[in-house]
Amino acid sequence: MLLLSRQVSLAVFRVHIENGLAVAAGVGLAGLAVGLPLGLEAGMAAMAGAICVSITDQPDPLRQKPWLISFALASACFFTALASAAQFAPAAFLAATAVTGLWTGLISAYGKRAINIATTSILAFVFAMAEQFADGGAALDDFILFACGAIFYATYALVCAALLDDRARRLLLAEAMRAFVSYLRAKAALYNPYSEGPAAFRAMIEAHATLADRLQAARDALYACKHHAMQLKRIDALIALLDLFETVLSSDADIELLRHAKARDLFWRFNQCIHLIADEVERLTLALRDRRPHTSPRAHEAELAALVAATREARAADPDDKTLYAFSATALKLQLADQYAATLGRALDRDTPPSRIAHELDLELFRADTPRGVGVLLRQFHYRSPALRYGVRLALAMTTGYALALIFPAIAHANWILLTIALIMRANYSVTRQRRWDRVTGTLMGCALAVLFLNTLHAWALLVLIALAVGTSHAYGGIAYRVTAIGASVSSLLLLHFVDPRPLFLERIIDTLIGAGLSWAFSYLLPHWERYDLPGTVRTLLKADAQFAEAVLRRQPVYGAYRLGRKKTIDAVAAMSGALRRLSDEPNVNRRTLAALSELLGANYLLASDLSSMPVLLKLRAADISPDADAQIDATRRRVVALLSPGAADETVIDIPEWESLHTLQGDRASEILMRRLAHIENGARKVARLSARPALEQF
Repeated sequence: MLLLSRQVSLAVFRVHIENGLAVAAGVGLAGLAVGLPLGLEAGMAAMAGAICVSITDQPDPLRQKPWLISFALASACFFTALASAAQFAPAAFLAATAVTGLWTGLISAYGKRAINIATTSILAFVFAMAEQFADGGAALDDFILFACGAIFYATYALVCAALLDDRARRLLLAEAMRAFVSYLRAKAALYNPYSEGPAAFRAMIEAHATLADRLQAARDALYACKHHAMQLKRIDALIALLDLFETVLSSDADIELLRHAKARDLFWRFNQCIHLIADEVERLTLALRDRRPHTSPRAHEAELAALVAATREARAADPDDKTLYAFSATALKLQLADQYAATLGRALDRDTPPSRIAHELDLELFRADTPRGVGVLLRQFHYRSPALRYGVRLALAMTTGYALALIFPAIAHANWILLTIALIMRANYSVTRQRRWDRVTGTLMGCALAVLFLNTLHAWALLVLIALAVGTSHAYGGIAYRVTAIGASVSSLLLLHFVDPRPLFLERIIDTLIGAGLSWAFSYLLPHWERYDLPGTVRTLLKADAQFAEAVLRRQPVYGAYRLGRKKTIDAVAAMSGALRRLSDEPNVNRRTLAALSELLGANYLLASDLSSMPVLLKLRAADISPDADAQIDATRRRVVALLSPGAADETVIDIPEWESLHTLQGDRASEILMRRLAHIENGARKVARLSARPALEQF
């Protein structure tokens, strides 16, 4: 029962769940605030305005919230007015449709937050398009009601953001901790003797990419403010989580050697100890439900000490087995990781005062760089711009959909076709391809649910149901698009029912299929394939590796520099992982390229683990390492940076002398351990450099 309660709590304490509930409440209140005094139809018009603005209501940093909500409000009102004014002349509406599609594509250049504003613009345009106004006065009345609902929701969103800012920060920190737990469990699977090694390794890299995304979202929110003690404590907790992550990542430095070992009993011990650390972080995640939690860290000293002792006994029993040294080194790192998990617990505890670390680091360097200014938009007007090509594709697809509705009014309805195209089509082919099927199946299920609700519920109950459907689609937009499609279909069909109560459900399915077909067909027009960006992605990866090596390969790494280098490497690995997933969905992709990318990604992950192990090694054995080792560290740093420098000549790689292999070095004194690690790092860098220069990658 206790385990079930914990799983339910983990399932409910989610940022997307609470964000969706808040959106549902705001949309419902907007509809009721206007509908109760003016009638149900007026409430529905106001609710449409609230729905459009709500799309941009995400758990963003508080100081960015007013700008984002204001842009969403302005976009919603503008495109509603545009659609309302243009619908009296088909030619004008055709031009307005093209402008809307082009605008939606162009502003994608401003990043993922701008995509929400783009969706707001499209939805406002389509909602106004569905109305059949008798004259300009009716259009103006509807616009006023729409704007009232939009303004109501914008005010509600900003007030809630200010009141619930700390809870939003806690939820984002909790999401990062949950992603770290998933990463730990994927890592533990590597030490399951019965798991398939390559598949488990790929699953761990994917979990690593998800973790990088969650960590960045937490950084953006938590690092934005550091004025109060509780804000500083949240920052301390996130930094403690990052230190824990780095230590666990460093334990993968010898994973290639361990995967060839035959010590099955040690594998099970490692598996169990990693799960213990994961359980502890998961427990601490739930502590964040309280604004001022009291946590008692549960370090697993006995279990980790037993693991270290077991590796030492195994080495003593078989001193000729060189893989057992790797077990011993990994066990020590996991022991340190368990201590960092306890540090995370102390950082969360209300009785622990905040540290000075937030004031000592330039936290702005660690936040995502958001494109700003009109110059970003102006730079998109050239043929090779992905945003412009996406905008042209979307504009042509939407105008084609509108033209089909004009030609075949009996079987095609422009508003639903355009909405389907806009929601499915994305800048890259992979997302468009996945969304196509999710949209079709989601619409089928949403139509079935809408029929059920319309035939069983009262009109005012439908208003509440629309709000809940909007909240559901909002909550799962970035997690499960099929659920979003179901919620969006239910809310849109119920809203349209009050405009045109005819049973249009079969027609909506036909419209969805037409829109999905158009989005698929036009995705081949002026495409910007992922493979076009592949050389730049690889160069970014090597540059991040070189920067991390430059910062970390020192006796005393500069605190801020190595943290920033670590972040950029983690982000670059995550970007490469995402590129590989998207590339695998594109047509006519060379399988050799995918295999080469997978191998490069795996090698780079191991190099990042190796580099992360240096601070851990120096921390564990700093007192025992001879000062003479500084020259070796510096020499290794220079060679590794040269290897990883983009555009380095091939002869640079050839001229670098080989270190003695990790398999042949013996002894466990501190200096020899350091030399072994430096050799491993240099060999790892050489492998990454060699794989990145393969012809299968260079052809793009």
